[in-house]
Order: sequence, then structure tokens, then C-alpha cells
Amino acid sequence: MSGSDEVFTEESFYYVCKQVGLTADEMDDMNIGQCLDYIQEYIDNNSEDGKQKTIKASQNDFDAF
Repeated sequence: MSGSDEVFTEESFYYVCKQVGLTADEMDDMNIGQCLDYIQEYIDNNSEDGKQKTIKASQNDFDAF
């Protein structure tokens, strides 16, 4: 994790929330910590850093099990 001297403003917070798909109503129902947790989960699940992504099992997968 790298640091930055850039200030995280209220406007940038709302921008990031909208970028990850949170609606205004959802943000109203969540506290800041929950929004940040959601953002982190979104980043973790949508990053292209080579992590194996979860895929939906096919019938062949069930049969092989």
C-alpha cells in the first residue's frame, strides 16, 4: 500500500462511491466505514492483479466432484 499527499475530500469520497456503483440511497443507509469496506471489497473482487477469480460451477464441475 502506497501513501499519497493528496487530500481525500468529501467530493472525492462521493466520486469513488459512485465509481463502484453505490447509489445515493445506499450511501444514506451506510456509514463511512461501511462505504469504505464496500469500496475495498469491490477493488479486491475486480482487480486484474492475477488473483484467481471465483467462477460459477458448471454441471461438469458438479459431475466431476
